[in-house]
Amino acid sequence: MTRGWMVVAVLLGGALGGGALALEPSSPATPPEPSNCDFRLECQLGSHTFSVSFDSPSGECTEDDMRAFVEGQGRKAELPLEQGWYRPIPNLANGRSLCHVAGAASSPVSAFAVDGQRVLVFFERDGRPGYDFVGVALIEAATGKLLDVRQSLGQSKDGTVAILTTPRGYKLRLVREHLKEVPCDCPAAYTDDWMAVEVVNGRIRTRWMK
Repeated sequence: MTRGWMVVAVLLGGALGGGALALEPSSPATPPEPSNCDFRLECQLGSHTFSVSFDSPSGECTEDDMRAFVEGQGRKAELPLEQGWYRPIPNLANGRSLCHVAGAASSPVSAFAVDGQRVLVFFERDGRPGYDFVGVALIEAATGKLLDVRQSLGQSKDGTVAILTTPRGYKLRLVREHLKEVPCDCPAAYTDDWMAVEVVNGRIRTRWMK
């Protein structure tokens, strides 16, 4: 979607110079077709560093063929995600970002500490012609080992995604319900709510907040 590509443009401008509804807002614009949409997140927690890269073999985002890899301490492993058009999520809220897009250190993304050893890295996948999906990976900073991943937490109606801190983790607004009583293919037909994202017993746990 155009809004998604605008997010990437914000992040890269300085350097380059579980079961969700399939939502379809009205008349989405056709995104531009960049020649290369790969990006790499460089992350650091304390003295530990690792990276998460999203690579497109074709170099064309709209081919939806991007794959994701996490690398650290000589280890490189592919994330078990379906291929698609992925984008980083800028850090717009009150969390302390631990990652940035390579070559754009002044553009922090939504990647946050769980504790002194683990990091939650959020990402977005294009959902055209509907709303985009938000996912998250749990990574051990010292080794770059993938501990858990959620392909999709849900879909966001907003042009930007803000992820806020909570006493037990993080939260963001995602679509919760499609209102059948609103017979239009428009944002008013979908309601969103706060979803909590926490790590419990080494696994990512989500819940709707009251």
